[in-house]
Amino acid sequence: MTADQILQRSTHVFIGVIEKQEFQNRFLFRVAGEDSERWRIVKIKLRVEVVLRGTESRPVIDVYEAFPTGLLNGDWNSTHRNSRYLFPVRIEDGRYHLVRDFWRSIFPVYSGRHDRLPLDESSTLWERFVLLQWWVRPDHSPAFGNDHYTDPGRVFGQWREAKVLRGLFRHPDKDVRLAACEALLHLGKAQDECWDSLPSGDQIKLNRFWNALPAKSAWDQNRAFESYAHVAWDRAVGDPSLDAINLLRLLTTINNPTLRREFCEKFQYRFPGDGENGCPAARMPPETIVTEKGDVPLIGDWPKP
Repeated sequence: MTADQILQRSTHVFIGVIEKQEFQNRFLFRVAGEDSERWRIVKIKLRVEVVLRGTESRPVIDVYEAFPTGLLNGDWNSTHRNSRYLFPVRIEDGRYHLVRDFWRSIFPVYSGRHDRLPLDESSTLWERFVLLQWWVRPDHSPAFGNDHYTDPGRVFGQWREAKVLRGLFRHPDKDVRLAACEALLHLGKAQDECWDSLPSGDQIKLNRFWNALPAKSAWDQNRAFESYAHVAWDRAVGDPSLDAINLLRLLTTINNPTLRREFCEKFQYRFPGDGENGCPAARMPPETIVTEKGDVPLIGDWPKP
């Protein structure tokens, strides 16, 4: 089931915090099917913060999910109490039921509590949701910066993410800055100039989300990418897809001054009217900040709350 299909099946979409999770009595709630004995019904008590689709006035609701009791693998709905998530659900027999049981249909929200999404209803829900993921609040989760589930609809792309991360590297909160630098470092394609501005003691702290790969190893991989960046350019230049064009844009902000000047010349020659790039090479790479108006350029200091 794609992200769009999940929304199509949803009668309601909520953002809320899980207060409690409990298995239900097998005699009251049963799962149909040949392997029904391997499944149980879980009731999730959800404290609703934002209603994104449908109508719901209660502050706390119950959401039901069928869940297997055996060994688990794959991308399943791993959730935790006191954590914030987006819930697409549908009403069945008068109860809220996840649109997809077990397999990923609940998406974490690490940016903190919000009372609305950025932009308005003229934009898609997935566009607004991915922006919300980078709209950092004072009560953001320690996991803020983990981009594994920030873009379920795959509408943002690495170019916009890189710009947001560069903006967040100027955030007043040091933890946010380090999380942004770690995400940039592991974005690949040598988008890691923030590494050079960190003292060695902070460089080794870039392991909050990627601790299986030491930060220095990721930095080395980026230096290796520079040796075949021309190959990446040549492969992308004949591809009209947005992903390919965004790769070319990323190469105009590569952390190598010589390569960056070369790629800027090529990009501006091929796309003379395109303003979404890192050119001229002598300027700072573009940075953005997410507000209720979406991702807007960060000019000057980080705005005060």
